[in-house]
Amino acid sequence: MERNPSDLQLLNLAEAALILQISKRTLLRMIQQKEVAAFKVGGQWRIRESLLREWIRSKEFEVEDSNAGKD
Repeated sequence: MERNPSDLQLLNLAEAALILQISKRTLLRMIQQKEVAAFKVGGQWRIRESLLREWIRSKEFEVEDSNAGKD
């Protein structure tokens, strides 16, 4: 089973928050509420970049689906 090395790219809290354009505190709250998947390495949160991108896409589709019936 081969994996794409980019699938293993990990982001810290600051990097992921920057991508989402939110504060680290807001991102931490989203992690604690299990809205965003993350795990700790050495006591610091890490988020897999590929999963964060998937999460963003899923949120985009939620907005598109909810707007579809409003025409």
